[in-house]
Amino acid sequence: NRIIHPMFGLMAAGATFFNLSVKTKGEAESLWEQHFNSEVRDNVEELLQLEAEWDGFLARLDSQTQMSDQTLSVVPPAHALSPDIQLTNVRTKSVSLGQFLGKGQKLLLVLLRHFGRDHLTELQDNKARSVQVVVVSYGSLEGAEFWLTQTGYEFDMVFDPERKVYQAFSLGSSFAKVTRFSNMLRYSEYYVSRRSFPQVPPQFIEDLFQMGGDFVLDEGGTVIFSHQCESPVDRPSVQNILAA
Repeated sequence: NRIIHPMFGLMAAGATFFNLSVKTKGEAESLWEQHFNSEVRDNVEELLQLEAEWDGFLARLDSQTQMSDQTLSVVPPAHALSPDIQLTNVRTKSVSLGQFLGKGQKLLLVLLRHFGRDHLTELQDNKARSVQVVVVSYGSLEGAEFWLTQTGYEFDMVFDPERKVYQAFSLGSSFAKVTRFSNMLRYSEYYVSRRSFPQVPPQFIEDLFQMGGDFVLDEGGTVIFSHQCESPVDRPSVQNILAA
């Protein structure tokens, strides 16, 4: 609660700020450049000071609470995954990672943080047929089933409750990476543009601060492409994935 309530307060404040005359941070910066008098400069400096204080607070919070992102960041991510890793297929129940390997295609593991959507839509729209896409979720099985039904995605989705795959790729939870000031402004842009998101019931939301990533495995399970997300909106492009 110490972090979530201020987080939503910042999003609402950012939306109010954008609604004054602009809809994005980029538009705001262009406006500041056009009217950069002493009053504008003082207010911009105050905004930058607020950003520094907020991000500094989050970094201290990560350290004090020993968030797993900090402890895992010193561990090199896995160069290969064992086909024996046991997961739960949301649609067909028990499954091992090996059941997705050796099918004449590379395997793209998309590790979700909470219930992401934009990146999967991009993958689906671009029809990335040269890779088999498997979505990995750490939340509840019921939440994953609900999300699949609501979004209509046809990707295979597996449930990793112990976060074995997440930990293998050194992906932990972080207040700072998820709710840093620049992210709050980005979320405010979404708020202003009235973007729609899957309406996931609160009981299915477990860890808002888990980080995600994209990892391509060859047919033997060796990692040939690795992207650890640095923020909730940081995902590799489909073109970069397919190029790898």
